[in-house]
Amino acid sequence: MRVALCHFRYGMPDGVSLEMGKWRRALEELGHEVLIAVGEDPTGEALLFPELSIPWAKGIRHDAFGEKPKRKAEELLAEIERLSTEISEKFEGLIREKKINLLIIENIWSLPLNIPAALGLLRAAESRGLPVIAHHHDFWWERDIYRPAFPEVEELLEELFPPDYGRAEHVVINSLAREELKRRRGLEAQVIPNVFDFEVRWEKDAFGASLREDLGIRPGDIVFLQATRIVARKGIEIAFALVKRFQEEVLPGLDIPGKGKSAVILIPNLIEDHDYHQRLVHRARVLGVEAIFAPDRFAAERRVEDGKKIYSFWDAYTAADFVTYPSLYEGFGNQFLEAIAAKLPLAVFEYPVFEA
Repeated sequence: MRVALCHFRYGMPDGVSLEMGKWRRALEELGHEVLIAVGEDPTGEALLFPELSIPWAKGIRHDAFGEKPKRKAEELLAEIERLSTEISEKFEGLIREKKINLLIIENIWSLPLNIPAALGLLRAAESRGLPVIAHHHDFWWERDIYRPAFPEVEELLEELFPPDYGRAEHVVINSLAREELKRRRGLEAQVIPNVFDFEVRWEKDAFGASLREDLGIRPGDIVFLQATRIVARKGIEIAFALVKRFQEEVLPGLDIPGKGKSAVILIPNLIEDHDYHQRLVHRARVLGVEAIFAPDRFAAERRVEDGKKIYSFWDAYTAADFVTYPSLYEGFGNQFLEAIAAKLPLAVFEYPVFEA
């Protein structure tokens, strides 16, 4: 079987991209041929369709959910219709050319980050009568930011995210999402939780030995790792407060061989909310917490770029002494599993899926 995995991006250290890689390996081990079709891919492994990317749809998103849309509802809908038609035609061509038997759509039908892409993929699947696995990691109703600017946008949300497509099998990553999808849309879903290979062992090697030095971490520093993306729902300011209390109340009395009297917090993942990032920079300064933001030094896989090491996302765990995970909401909680695999102590906020 030829399978096309579709998402906004691939090969990046966000949870969906990482989970896609796991699905890809599992499908290939079962003997299927897997193509990746995404909007962004730093690895060069995927078929690129810029129209699927999150940045490409920024203007649509602003007018659909912004407080001051630049277009009227009818203009916005006309643009969505035009763009979705273009995307549909491109994907129908891909399906024909590559003889695709199955689409696996990752979060494009879950979050309205790119409405034309969601509609275009639906029409391509309908036109070809193609089966789809709709893999939902998050839903729009779990995010306060998706407040429709127009009633017409609200109708789109209710009908398209996710759509009631007869040949779609819906997959969610926790039981709370399954129940809510059934209540809101009357759609049945299977729960396939995010997974982790606990046989994997992360250890320092010749490549990773220079990580701490490259990031300006001193030999005796105690390193707290905040491995999430930088978005407000991750509650990173709570981690800063924890490090502050650790510095004041715990660190002075510690006597650990090889460790000094200083602590840093390492944030290696993507900066997706730049306003929030600036607030965090200010917060760290006010608290006197040394925060190292290093998204440019980490990727899904190791590589050397312009003579500079780009470390694997997993390398960050080999440099860490403690993991902070104060997310206010998570669809599953990959960093929770990763901290367990790394055998590191963990501070976690009891978000709803964790409690369930």
